[in-house]
Amino acid sequence: MTTHAPIKHSDRTALPRGLLPRRRRFVNPDYEMTYQIGQPVTLKCTDEAAYVVGRIQIVGCLDEYLIQIVGADCDALRVLEHQIS
Repeated sequence: MTTHAPIKHSDRTALPRGLLPRRRRFVNPDYEMTYQIGQPVTLKCTDEAAYVVGRIQIVGCLDEYLIQIVGADCDALRVLEHQIS
């Protein structure tokens, strides 16, 4: 039988990753984003019609949206809230 050395709580590097607790991500349930998924929007720089396909809040409380341009055969664009209307 193998005798293991006791591990201090401050010595996180000695533990396997599977045993480390995950750090919780702060989520404010009362926060409402300006645009909803599926909502039609306009890209301000080109005046092209698009719709929202995804959204996240990034560091600094900025809203970032994934938009798909209508009729375009390309990947979704990542834009900030002030770039669409």
